[in-house]
Amino acid sequence: MSLFLKFFGVQLTDTNDLNLFKSALKEGLHTISGTALATLIWGMVTAVAMIAGGLLPQYVILINLTVYAASAQLTVLSMLILHSPLIIMWLAAVAVNLRFVIFSAGIRPYFRHLSLKHRLLYGFLNTDINWMLFSYRYRNDQAAPARLEQTGYFLGMAVTNYCLWQVGVLVGVIFASLVPTEWGLKLAGTLTLLALVLKAVNHWAGVAGCLAAAAVAVALQNWPYKLWVVAAIVAGVLAALLVEQFWPKAHFSASLRHLDSKKEGA
Repeated sequence: MSLFLKFFGVQLTDTNDLNLFKSALKEGLHTISGTALATLIWGMVTAVAMIAGGLLPQYVILINLTVYAASAQLTVLSMLILHSPLIIMWLAAVAVNLRFVIFSAGIRPYFRHLSLKHRLLYGFLNTDINWMLFSYRYRNDQAAPARLEQTGYFLGMAVTNYCLWQVGVLVGVIFASLVPTEWGLKLAGTLTLLALVLKAVNHWAGVAGCLAAAAVAVALQNWPYKLWVVAAIVAGVLAALLVEQFWPKAHFSASLRHLDSKKEGA
């Protein structure tokens, strides 16, 4: 624990502080656990897509350890497949990651008292879901240097999410070795799109839409002129609309379900 505290710049004065920090860590871990399965699957699919796109396993692992920005990785992967100019790929990655500037600005008031290296570390670990959950948890608090429990809560989520992502990537790397090499670029493109879709799905209506579209696409593969694509889109949209109509509060996230309840109460 002492190495962990030193690594993240956390200062404790007594046993009570330590117990408070541990409790906050556990709360953060419990909060992020609701997204664990999605994170694992997304990490796995991203790794498989990167390997199918031609990257060696060791590079896939290294990139995910040091970059940790799947949307940018998948964007650059698709451009690598198309042999796009390096400057275009760099600009695309910067554009995709601009949202992290906003996320970092959002947590800056809480961690501005830390040293530069620790602020950079916290910013590196700050993902979309961490920022959203942290901001929602302390939405009624004044943005000021973080209390010990706030720091513990953030790190409990951020470190857990990072570890889950790396586990998903490792599983994806292992799984990719079982995929025939002739599937290559087609598989990479498909999995890239799949990873982006998985990230966007946060409601059972989305799940229903994906399953319906997939089922229709497979069943109607023999239709001429690739009309199965149109049929799959129509089926997916209709299925999603039906589920949303009869089950509007079917969000995966407890925070989103709570927001729905508040809107109804208002």
